[in-house]
Amino acid sequence: MSGVVRLHLFRRTHARVRRGGRRDHRLGLARHDSGPGAGRPHRSGHGQTGRRIDCLFRSHPPGRNQGLLFHPTASPRPLSAGSGGHHGRSRLPDRQSGFHPGGTETPSGPAPRSPSSHRRNPVTRYSSTDHFQSTGESLEDFLPMRRLVLFLFPVCVLAQGITGRVLDDSTGEALVGANIVVAHTFTGTATDQRGEFRLPEVPASGSLVITMMGYERKEIPLPVNSPLTVRLRRDVLEAPRVVVTASRKTQDILESPVSVEVVTPLEIREQGAVSLEEILPYESGVNIIKDQMNIRGASGYTLGAGSRSLLLLDGVPLLGSAAGNITWAVIPTSEIAQVEIVKSGGSALYGSSAMGGVVNIITRNAPPRPEHRFRTRTGWYSPPRYDQWVWRNHRGWFTTNEWTLAAPWGPHGYWIRLQQRSDDGYTQLGWSRALNLTGKIKWNQPTGSTLSLYGNLLADRGGVESQWKSPADPFEAPRGSEHDQGRGTKLNLNGFYNRVFSPRTSLKLLSSVYVVDWRNSGSNTDYSHERKAYLESQVSWLVTPRSSLIVGGTVSPSAIRARLFGNHRGLTGAVYGLWQQKSGARFTGTLGSRWELFWVDGQLRGRALAPQIALHWRLQPGLAVRGSLSTGFRAPTLAERYTSSQLSVFRVEPNPDLSPETSLSGEVGLSWQLADRGRIAALTLDAALYQYRYNNLIEPTPDAYGIIHFENVTRARITGADLSAGLSLFRNRLQAHVSYTWLNPVEVDDRDRVIDTLAYRHRHHFVPQMRLKVGDWTWTVDGRFASAIEKTKLFAEDPVTGRDRRVPIRVWNSSLEWSRKRWQLLFRVENLFQYYYVELERNMGEERSFACTVQYTW
Repeated sequence: MSGVVRLHLFRRTHARVRRGGRRDHRLGLARHDSGPGAGRPHRSGHGQTGRRIDCLFRSHPPGRNQGLLFHPTASPRPLSAGSGGHHGRSRLPDRQSGFHPGGTETPSGPAPRSPSSHRRNPVTRYSSTDHFQSTGESLEDFLPMRRLVLFLFPVCVLAQGITGRVLDDSTGEALVGANIVVAHTFTGTATDQRGEFRLPEVPASGSLVITMMGYERKEIPLPVNSPLTVRLRRDVLEAPRVVVTASRKTQDILESPVSVEVVTPLEIREQGAVSLEEILPYESGVNIIKDQMNIRGASGYTLGAGSRSLLLLDGVPLLGSAAGNITWAVIPTSEIAQVEIVKSGGSALYGSSAMGGVVNIITRNAPPRPEHRFRTRTGWYSPPRYDQWVWRNHRGWFTTNEWTLAAPWGPHGYWIRLQQRSDDGYTQLGWSRALNLTGKIKWNQPTGSTLSLYGNLLADRGGVESQWKSPADPFEAPRGSEHDQGRGTKLNLNGFYNRVFSPRTSLKLLSSVYVVDWRNSGSNTDYSHERKAYLESQVSWLVTPRSSLIVGGTVSPSAIRARLFGNHRGLTGAVYGLWQQKSGARFTGTLGSRWELFWVDGQLRGRALAPQIALHWRLQPGLAVRGSLSTGFRAPTLAERYTSSQLSVFRVEPNPDLSPETSLSGEVGLSWQLADRGRIAALTLDAALYQYRYNNLIEPTPDAYGIIHFENVTRARITGADLSAGLSLFRNRLQAHVSYTWLNPVEVDDRDRVIDTLAYRHRHHFVPQMRLKVGDWTWTVDGRFASAIEKTKLFAEDPVTGRDRRVPIRVWNSSLEWSRKRWQLLFRVENLFQYYYVELERNMGEERSFACTVQYTW
């Protein structure tokens, strides 16, 4: 089809049709082919020329998508043969980081065509006329028809191209990897090695949003002149402003409808952490007991057989199907972009195991320039303070060596990391050895799709400990188990595919394969061979600039062959949806739900519906309040149903008749951020009140004969509050942060009367942190204080002898860092005052340790 075509939208079907046009009585459309009168204004049956909405419809080569751009103009005008714009959708390859980790991948597309190319690939023009003047009709009268056309043609083709650079406001240096996004669309790109970007087509109205971690967000109204120079100011808050986990999409952290904490690479580096397990206990509302994570006291301790907090890696569950516990060693801490902790129940979005919260580990993409990094960490444990506790004649050493290669590869990128760990442990069976290979590669396709593959292979072995030998020998193993050890391999492969079909529609596909094999030797000869797969499909649709819809489905088959659990097969399937609606510039409502089913050995063992509603109100640019109400569920793990094993003096027996857990949770919270007020560089405050009500809560319960069964506790209730505050002074040279969590975890009867306290929960948890930076030197001090656990399950405290006495936790840590260009040197002391405590009965807490980290990057 060639020439100029006009499409008129009007309300009356008796409008006059000129030059051989035909009337469409259903939609009120009149078509006009090009001709001598093609450039004249169209007049309605009332003889008036109204306001016109121009729609540009471009033909494309075979296989290319088409779309519309609706652009209001004052009067009709013809389209010349050399006018028009670029062809196809707006796409740019993401050579660096693309959009925010875990969000929509960066689009890409072809360069603009010259005017001469339109003769081979003609441009077609549509116009629209409305009759507002003589009839008295208003623009509101026209809205139904405009909405109809927008519904029929939701794909927007963009009108003009923009090039530009993004610079640091203070130094003028080019910023590599800054994100440039057309607001309320999936269209965007990232700056290259020179800080330059190019968007072939952007709308004539709206705005561009420019973001980069560590810098303030900037929004520029459209249209703009090209080339565009953008200068970003350093973010005095020094905290991520963007998260993706709370609503399964990229959003400002102040717009999150639920409580979210974020761990940055800076926090990980300044603590010299090689495991995320070392970091999370210093976050608000998070605690870890014997490798088992607790968010707001949801999990307690379940002998490693199940968790109510879900761990994700780039949005994919990182849990086995048998026990549902976490292997911290598979997480590459040095390659983390950020860690997002959603502290409210997440079953409506993420399903079983997310009933108590979600931790999403977002890995980084390859940098824009080749990078080699070598890091070594060496340290030792202090000998016990008391001579009678000394159990070896040498110090216990620990060493971690790590080498990383990261580089771009054309428009693509990759990184690979090799890590070797050796730890003598501070207890007799606390030793471990591990070799870990991790890598990620990302392909950016010219069509705008991206494909990422992540892989991790861990081979490790170490001691298997359950409790100490005696109170007089708290660091030694019980007699007969001195040589207990386990060895195993864990393979995790994840795939991520993102496709932007239009500025308003995108598709995300996730897949994962999880393979675990381990075997114990010594007094415990248990073994397990486990296989698990995961598939997920998610479609995101920006229905309007103020509303969005996300729908998806998951399926996860698993199989296990183990001495502990027997031979079993499992299958879970789910569908979910999330609608988010903005009202005005400040109010946002979210409604979501998930329907999930569970099969074990071919039998349907449970089904659950988990709806959620959340409201968010941004009172001021830095002040927001939030509230949410949600239901949750968790299917019993195979370990909870079928475990049959000897645990020290206890015997664990199976209970295949366990019922799924359900919960009802509510939360209200407030977030406040104040920046750049004289000597106060930044001031932050976050507070939340919440309550969780559980039905059929699964807890390990020993009987009078020492036999443990996992049983459904009738009902439980956890009421709590979180409070965190941060202060930065003197241009961020001095920073302080404190967080406090209060819990009231109780078991209740059918009339909501308190029966007892839930086991393995701290009622009070307080974390202070301080950071002082002078030149190249940084000194940090942090601590962790928790009240004594009031109730345990395995060994009760003897009030007469004091045996198995529980004490509060009072731990201080300190580190000193020197960093300049390619070098980083860090010296850190954990448990500075060598304080002894016990969280899990008859298991001594961390001994004091000294560590020195050296890192060189080139």
